[in-house]
Amino acid sequence: MVGIARSRGCATCRKRKIACGLERPVCAQCIKSRRECPGYRQYPIFITHKTPQVENNLKPVAGKGAGPPVEKQSVHLRNTLKGFDACPDQPTAIGKSGQVTALFSPDRQVSATPAIRQQLLQEYLHLHLPEGNVGLMRRRMWLLRLPELTYMTSALEFSTMALCLAKLSDVYNDQSLKYESLKLYNHGLHQLQKALWDPELMLHDQTLAACIALATYEMSQCPGDSKNAYISHTRGCETLVKTRGPEAHTEGLGHQIFVHFRIQGVLYALDQKVGTFLSEPAWRETPWRSEPKTWFDRVYDYLALAPGLLRQADMFPHLDIDGQLELALHMIPHCWKMDRELDMLSESQRETISGPFYWPEPLPDDTSSNDYDESLSPVAFHFPNLAIANCVMVHWSVQTMLWHGMVQLYRLMNELKLTFATLGRVEDEVDPDSAMGRLRSLMNCKGDVFDLPPLQHRADFAAPARNILQSVEYCMLDKMVDQGPKIMAAPLRIAIETLRPYPQFTQEVEWGERAMARVQQRSLRLLVYYTGIR
Repeated sequence: MVGIARSRGCATCRKRKIACGLERPVCAQCIKSRRECPGYRQYPIFITHKTPQVENNLKPVAGKGAGPPVEKQSVHLRNTLKGFDACPDQPTAIGKSGQVTALFSPDRQVSATPAIRQQLLQEYLHLHLPEGNVGLMRRRMWLLRLPELTYMTSALEFSTMALCLAKLSDVYNDQSLKYESLKLYNHGLHQLQKALWDPELMLHDQTLAACIALATYEMSQCPGDSKNAYISHTRGCETLVKTRGPEAHTEGLGHQIFVHFRIQGVLYALDQKVGTFLSEPAWRETPWRSEPKTWFDRVYDYLALAPGLLRQADMFPHLDIDGQLELALHMIPHCWKMDRELDMLSESQRETISGPFYWPEPLPDDTSSNDYDESLSPVAFHFPNLAIANCVMVHWSVQTMLWHGMVQLYRLMNELKLTFATLGRVEDEVDPDSAMGRLRSLMNCKGDVFDLPPLQHRADFAAPARNILQSVEYCMLDKMVDQGPKIMAAPLRIAIETLRPYPQFTQEVEWGERAMARVQQRSLRLLVYYTGIR
């Protein structure tokens, strides 16, 4: 049909009947008027595609001599990536002969032509991302850039197609699509291995994107029934990001992929309780040289500091009395500083948003929450959009860990104060080089180190954890598709694990575990091997 006029503007500008600037991902008119830009209308494209005819059910993966020529490799890059296994031990559809046996008839196989690839991407994005209600999250969604790419490396093409087919197999419960996605996943692993041995492709944005795509596949499908492959991909991404350096992630696809990876990298460090290079000043500032930080980016800066603080906290049992006191006196002011900065960040964002960050709404009678326990709270929190929900829940996650840590530090200080008072009465004269002697010297230099400001409301570290639990229903709405559960998973686990050691919070922990079981069913099978909840 020719000659039909169609407005290409965003839905907000069309509704306001004004000219849309057509900027992507968000139009300037919406930014100027502080309105939400839901994006642009996607018009259908009709593609005539003929299924390729093949004589048998075997399709070769690669020709002989797929190994890269050693003379082309950079010694520095090889050493940097030493130990990165891009092909973790996985059940595979690749036989010993280097061929992949077709898992169903030729007329059901997926062709990797650009037209079919484009259709698969569009369908995946439709099933993966909620329509409109995501706010500024679009700025960090690197998947949205893929349909715009005029060229894809083989590693990225196979990896993204594996993701797409895996999602379709879940939606339509089609095992043949699941097998085909695993086949493409194995192709992607093979092509990624080749790219990592190619100096021209090793540091390419699309090579890093392929690593992220394969890790995302593991997160949703977990074909090896363990978290080992996901950990291998995450470590590989970490090595590749460090090799590329912060300057390589300042704009375009590289920046969006880095912002996505930072989430995975920080959560992995948090799980391992080890510091991460992502908390270093260069990695907190340089990648945003061209792109201003969003609220999410800034609040995630504080979550990136949490693994290092947990690592320091694990040192206390291995220190003597004066060592414990010195470390506690170092950490307490740092925690107070973080708490003040978090409050300031939250207040600064209130000026940019009309209305509250969140509000309570009664649970409907037919809500799925009734299946596990309505007595936890009769209301659920709702948010203006998913982006704000994400930022607020990360904020609550940091508060939960920070306040819990401050409570623990204050408890330790009370124990040390009692110990000091007891030993001081018993031993009038002590060796200056002993632990008690060093403790007395520290007290003489710094005065009454046990005189600390009251924690006040911060003593209730369960409050922000409960807020996270009350946000589950919003994120699990059907219209949030995959993205809602994905942003909920990490805050929910932080809330559960923080409250777990305390018997008085048994009800909250059990409620959270039942909620986590629901989250895992929404394309997050990997969580089973982290939480143990089935």
